[in-house]
Amino acid sequence: MKINGKILLKGLGLHSGKECELLIEPCDSEEILMRSGGNELPLSKFSLSGTGRGSDYIFSDDSRIRTCEHVLSALTGLEIFSGVRLTVKGGEMPALDGCSKTLCGEILKHCEESDSEKNFFNISAPVEVRDESYKRFVAAFPSDCLRITYIVEYDFIGAQIFDYVQSPENYLENIASARTFAMESEINYLRSHGMALGGSLDNAVIVGEKFIAKGGLRWENEFVRHKILDLIGDLASLGKKLNAHIIACRAGHELHLKLVEKLKKGE
Repeated sequence: MKINGKILLKGLGLHSGKECELLIEPCDSEEILMRSGGNELPLSKFSLSGTGRGSDYIFSDDSRIRTCEHVLSALTGLEIFSGVRLTVKGGEMPALDGCSKTLCGEILKHCEESDSEKNFFNISAPVEVRDESYKRFVAAFPSDCLRITYIVEYDFIGAQIFDYVQSPENYLENIASARTFAMESEINYLRSHGMALGGSLDNAVIVGEKFIAKGGLRWENEFVRHKILDLIGDLASLGKKLNAHIIACRAGHELHLKLVEKLKKGE
């Protein structure tokens, strides 16, 4: 698919709590472009940071766009990897509904069918990254399509596993509506450190002894599905459609983006 019209979205940034704006428009480019404050780069040329409870894209002057993962997940989940410019005001993507359901709906109103994506990122050998304890990892194995097997384990949630094979139809049905979540015990800490200031029950699930979610959970395993949503968005920073079987265990944005950097280097 390709974007054929402009989409303007406004809302609070999930972490900053400030008004942010995102303009999505078609352009003549071989990658998705992102622009902010006069700076513009294709996704594959950004420096990346996943240490702040989201994925930040950093320009050469150290300015950044925060929490890009949900927007990029929506685009690449629908298999849009080129011909798009994202212009961000406010330094952060609008949080919207805390997943990619709303954005997918808008994209589908402003897109049309096009030739299948031919710009693939293929790998010929396994690539992995782990944390120092070796209890958290994400690895990529050669494959002829994108497949993700994700395992999470949290207090109150327990262990969840989900196996996903990429297609726009599968993404819309099983991933796009999975909301971000936060542990109730961490909220005060996050807000005292300038994070989750725009979080609410309109865009997040709160996890404690009870799950607090507007309308209840959408799936019993909504949490692991959201981690797949995040990972799909983080893989967008390759700038191409990845063919690989990704296996992730207790991972997060930092490990996702370290894997991307390792894949780019061909390690």
